[in-house]
Amino acid sequence: MVGVDLGGESVEADAIVIAMGPWSGLAARWLSFPAVWGLKGHSIVFETGALIPPEALFLEFEETAGSTLSPEVFPRPDGTTYVCAISTESPLPVDPASVVPDDGAIDRLKALCVRISPVLAGSRVLTSGACHRPITEDGLPLIGAVPGARGVYVATGHSVWGILNAPATAEAMAELILDGATREIDLAPFDPARLSPLDPGGLVTLWDRSRHASSCRR
Repeated sequence: MVGVDLGGESVEADAIVIAMGPWSGLAARWLSFPAVWGLKGHSIVFETGALIPPEALFLEFEETAGSTLSPEVFPRPDGTTYVCAISTESPLPVDPASVVPDDGAIDRLKALCVRISPVLAGSRVLTSGACHRPITEDGLPLIGAVPGARGVYVATGHSVWGILNAPATAEAMAELILDGATREIDLAPFDPARLSPLDPGGLVTLWDRSRHASSCRR
């Protein structure tokens, strides 16, 4: 591997890191690469000011219909509060710009917020949306060298913990690429070679549904 093709232009590189979240699975088109799926989550950002203390909440909530959700509430220093919940196995579109909330999901999330907090019930909604979190066959990230492709590495599959684990992952990847080994983190449990590579023909199925997502749902 000597580089990447970007918009018809070849960009040479000594090392390439595939870190495209759930879209990393597209690399199976040209590499021996395990499957990566997307588990869809929904979120709302409220304008709450200083009315909610700076403490994250990890909750269990039973809807009227009997289903149980696991909402998370994150007050932010800028006076907004981020709330997320409602994971689904909705298809992962090839174009990230095509990701939209499932029908009715944001209304369900708003109803949840109204019941868990009078502050959220009376706060203005600034934005709402959805995202697909990357997961793997066994629920562990893919971090390391891609088998059979010299100079190619992958860092993805962290599910809901991508932002939290990004600094440690980046440090480990830098050590692996520059020094050939990591000093602080044992990457053996995350070796991409532990999983069978995805048959490129299976990419159709990959984008049609996110199987095994339920085992990684929070």
